Amino acid sequence: MFGACLGTTWYALVTARHEPHDTLVWRYVALSTAVGGVFSALLVIETTSPGVGTVVVAFRLLAQLFFAVFLALSLRELYYAQPATSAAGARISLSTARRIETGFMLLALIQFPIVVWVGPTVLAQVILALAAGAFTIYGVSFGQAIRARRLTRGTVLDATVTYTIAVLLCVGAVSVTEGAVIVSIPEPAVGGAVNVLLVMIGTFLISLIIRLKRSADAVGGAR
Repeated sequence: MFGACLGTTWYALVTARHEPHDTLVWRYVALSTAVGGVFSALLVIETTSPGVGTVVVAFRLLAQLFFAVFLALSLRELYYAQPATSAAGARISLSTARRIETGFMLLALIQFPIVVWVGPTVLAQVILALAAGAFTIYGVSFGQAIRARRLTRGTVLDATVTYTIAVLLCVGAVSVTEGAVIVSIPEPAVGGAVNVLLVMIGTFLISLIIRLKRSADAVGGAR
């Protein structure tokens, strides 16, 4: 997953240079997968060194959350970057969307000092799960709206939206699954589900890398 995140970051930045009209979208994709790379690296450290300390755990949880946050923001950015349709009057304004995002992020940041000071408490994990779940639903709703417009069909953006939705769902599911500590689910079952979701994230990102590489190669060949 670490390699897949770094590869996606690189090709998203390459695509940003070739797609001047959607530069911010690609930068959000690159930023989200760079944060995903930090998350996966910290997860490896945490797994291989159980006594690593609460600071590493806190940063891992924060990176895990903002992996989902920036994926959601990339979909929001693409949605508002597209031309308005006849149904555009029904959508919320960009300023309102940003206020909602700020509120969610402030709520999520509450868990960071809690984890640093007292460790990953049940409350902190539940807050993380709620925030990640909210941003997952938020981002996926924009992704589905983009697909419904059919303005990106057959383009590299269409593939990016598809895989970004898939990765976002998996990242959100990881946080929600880890937040299931409030119910009596055996820890091995939670760990197994998280491992499956992490593999799925890596798989979806590799598929996106292949699509972005083909696009970059095509643009390079045309020049």
